[in-house]
Amino acid sequence: MSGSYEYRMNKEQFEEMNHFYIKLGYTDKQVKKLCSSCFNTEIIVDDDRPYNDDWTFHRSSKRTWLEKKSRMPGLKGFGARGIAESEMLCDEGVVEEVMMERCAPMPPMAMAAQMSSQAMMGMGMAAQMNAPGMMGMAAAMPQAQFNTAETEAPDENEKLSPMDSPAAIFSANVNTASWSYIRNKISNRDPLDKSFVRIEEIINSYHYKLKKPGDNELFSVGTESGACPWQSGSELFMVGLRGKKADKKIRQNLCFLVDVSGSMDDEWVLVQMSLASIISKLGKGDVISIIAYSDETVTVEKKLDCGDRDKCVKAILKIDGIGGCTNGSEGLTNAYKFLSENYGKEDNNRVFIFTDGDFNFGITGKKNLGEFIKEQSESGIYLSIVGYGFRNFKDDKMESLARNGNGNYTFVGNPMDILDNLHDKLISNLFTIAKDVKISVELNPKYVSSYRLIGYDARALTKQEFNDTEKAVDGIGSEHNVVALIQFERGKAVQSSSNRYVNTSASDRDGEFAFIEIHYKDEKDNDLVLTKAVTIGELEGSKNKNMQAITLLAAFGLLVKDSDYKGTASKEMLGSLLEEYKKEQEITKPEKYSHLDIIEKYINS
Repeated sequence: MSGSYEYRMNKEQFEEMNHFYIKLGYTDKQVKKLCSSCFNTEIIVDDDRPYNDDWTFHRSSKRTWLEKKSRMPGLKGFGARGIAESEMLCDEGVVEEVMMERCAPMPPMAMAAQMSSQAMMGMGMAAQMNAPGMMGMAAAMPQAQFNTAETEAPDENEKLSPMDSPAAIFSANVNTASWSYIRNKISNRDPLDKSFVRIEEIINSYHYKLKKPGDNELFSVGTESGACPWQSGSELFMVGLRGKKADKKIRQNLCFLVDVSGSMDDEWVLVQMSLASIISKLGKGDVISIIAYSDETVTVEKKLDCGDRDKCVKAILKIDGIGGCTNGSEGLTNAYKFLSENYGKEDNNRVFIFTDGDFNFGITGKKNLGEFIKEQSESGIYLSIVGYGFRNFKDDKMESLARNGNGNYTFVGNPMDILDNLHDKLISNLFTIAKDVKISVELNPKYVSSYRLIGYDARALTKQEFNDTEKAVDGIGSEHNVVALIQFERGKAVQSSSNRYVNTSASDRDGEFAFIEIHYKDEKDNDLVLTKAVTIGELEGSKNKNMQAITLLAAFGLLVKDSDYKGTASKEMLGSLLEEYKKEQEITKPEKYSHLDIIEKYINS
């Protein structure tokens, strides 16, 4: 395929890409190479091309652009992507290749139709597209790009009495995929699917002023409290964990597993930028290996020392071949096999997979894949997932796999996501300091009449799961924040239904508001427990350095999720909270793409 395709990019975006690589520290020569092609596909600057907000670029044949640049009528609403696809489909020589090569999932009826007509497509498609009355069909074809994105949408945590359910129990979540999805959608003024909104990921993506862990601690635990602006009579209780700073001297032994299947063909520019971003943070002695997969897997590079940046750039550009189905299980098997054979006992051994999560060949079920990845993580090889593709990404599968791999999962929709999650926060995502982190916050029914854990809807655990040391859940990385927010009402709790043998009297532990218990494993797989009792005095005397920020983010999360528990929250209330926070922090204009910028855009939408 090399040399027969190209990406067309707006001049402003091309300049952004140049600036991106310069910011990462690449030389002028290296930047020129990275900006001239993307995985052996030429990049062309097109002055007439509109800016593409979601940074997806459909490959087109050179002949399409050189010989046929007329745009089909009625496609203004599709934006740059619709124009690119329509121009491809107009070209007789491209129609068959695009339709046959792309192996993205589709509804059963469409799949059956495709299979029955596949043998005839090569002979008849071009003639049909040029037949009288068929040009309208060609113009409509971009609409046939099915939205096959998938996620889980669990019920929200309910309001409970501490007499019936004494503790909020949940697993840690350091992923940022939901937050990246939300800010891309709001920035691009696109409709937002609330089922992709995980409020804890919005909250945890922010950098709080949490107490640093002590010398012998893996993480610190702190609490704060404040008023609840969206529910009169309610208060908020924050529990914040901060991971220790990891030893950066540990050698990195990474395997980049790159999805080159047909469903990824829009995302190549972002994938290349992602790889370059991670490599820019590594140094001499750190090694990377690159495996590309679609129907089959191909080893692109083995154990390349990151001290040689020129060779790293060359290795990135060697990745080639877009098309075929997604045998993700074979790709993962090969990546884990390679790392196990080249395992460094003192190294950070980790698989990075760059994919939309559309595993449609081989082992496809997230349960079987999850069991396989859990086994690998127990051997000391962890997993990080970088997701792409708004229309096709399998959020539920990637989130589940990262949890089983004691890893993390982020989503990339534009270069700012890469700088934020794969550059600035790379150390946090590389070093797992505590595994299988499970948190229990027990509230004293003498002082709390009811409570509700905000977010963590898919992370709620039973008491049995909390005590089960074999239960696989997320870990915490270097300097990671894990923050939970509980909405509660003061007063003496009552039991909704009495039981003959259950003690219905409130706790007689005077002055103790809550008891926090954290179960986790260290790097040597020792099962450890950390506890902290929080008194009424501590609750009311806390300095509350972070309550203003977390209250703002929680209110935003409740609104974008359209939560059943949003109370009186509104854009007007959110605007007031935002202005108060900006005034407190002496911020006049929020940094582009920051939390405050996105909230401001949401309020004005």
